[in-house]
Amino acid sequence: MRSLWLFLALVAALHPGTVRADMASATLQVSAQVLPHARLQTDAAPVAITAADVQRGYLDVSRHYQLQTNAPDRVVLQLNPRVGLTDSIDVGGFQAPVRMQDSSLEITQPLAREFTLNYRLWLSAGAMPGEYALPVQLAAIVR
Repeated sequence: MRSLWLFLALVAALHPGTVRADMASATLQVSAQVLPHARLQTDAAPVAITAADVQRGYLDVSRHYQLQTNAPDRVVLQLNPRVGLTDSIDVGGFQAPVRMQDSSLEITQPLAREFTLNYRLWLSAGAMPGEYALPVQLAAIVR
């Protein structure tokens, strides 16, 4: 291998022309676009309804939420009821109290990165004691 390099160096030295390397340059432009996004996280613990809750007709539950977004001024909170367990749900923790029945709601007020919502679940006549998913599904969307 060493003798090959010596031979190539000798040929290059004896070559009558000059060795010249051509240079080239180019410009590359790169751009990136970060799309607005929102993600809502909470504890998915079930709601435990007792016989006393059924007799009283309601149950109070709280949930703590974390909002991750790069567009906080464009986030809308959607509340979707899970029909069957409740007749209506009172939601506290917004600028004004909200009552939700069988239809979805959208909240457009500014949201903190962390917030707590308090729910009063007005149980339906057929509610039975047991563990259930929270009868409200929340989603953070970007408008």
